Amino acid sequence: MQRHYPEIPFARYVDDAVLHCRTQSQSDKIIRALSARMAEIGLALHPDKTKKVFVGRVKLTQPVATEFTFLGYDFKRRVLRRKDGMLFYRVYPGASKKAMKAMTKTIRSWRIHRSSRMTIKRLAQTYNAILRGWINYYGRYWYRHFGYHIWSCFQSRLVRRAKCRYRISQRKAERKLDSMRKQYPNLFALWQLLGKQEEYSKAV
Repeated sequence: MQRHYPEIPFARYVDDAVLHCRTQSQSDKIIRALSARMAEIGLALHPDKTKKVFVGRVKLTQPVATEFTFLGYDFKRRVLRRKDGMLFYRVYPGASKKAMKAMTKTIRSWRIHRSSRMTIKRLAQTYNAILRGWINYYGRYWYRHFGYHIWSCFQSRLVRRAKCRYRISQRKAERKLDSMRKQYPNLFALWQLLGKQEEYSKAV
């Protein structure tokens, strides 16, 4: 790419790469060139992962992929809001559907609602490192969508735990956790995430 196509930006991680072509003919040419180069060294492009994705503004007459996944992010055109409140389109990353599903599955596997004998502080110490890792990686882009998904999944388990531990109703459990969150906002990494989301909502 650097020797023969320096004008085409690309990003690579291990054996995955994304190339930014300006036209369909240019992408066809690149795919043929890469296929030939791979064949020279006894390799081949992955038949399922190698594809063309259109992220432009023009409406196409033929169906074509309009988003792709790279490093755990889904890239596609999204509606964003500027600081002055105006909406605009931009190709923007967000935590992928596959990553979201995996995070949800992991949270469910913790069976937090069954941990009624564990103190809330011990619970935070057990899971905060993983939660903070997700927030630091996926929370950088498309923040509100990612934040709401993880928050609702984890918080619902905390509510169920509070119901079992204190033998109280759903509403009382929610109020108890809300009161605890206001008293100890830094206890759970996700409670800090909610604070950032509230600040973001006020800003926009």
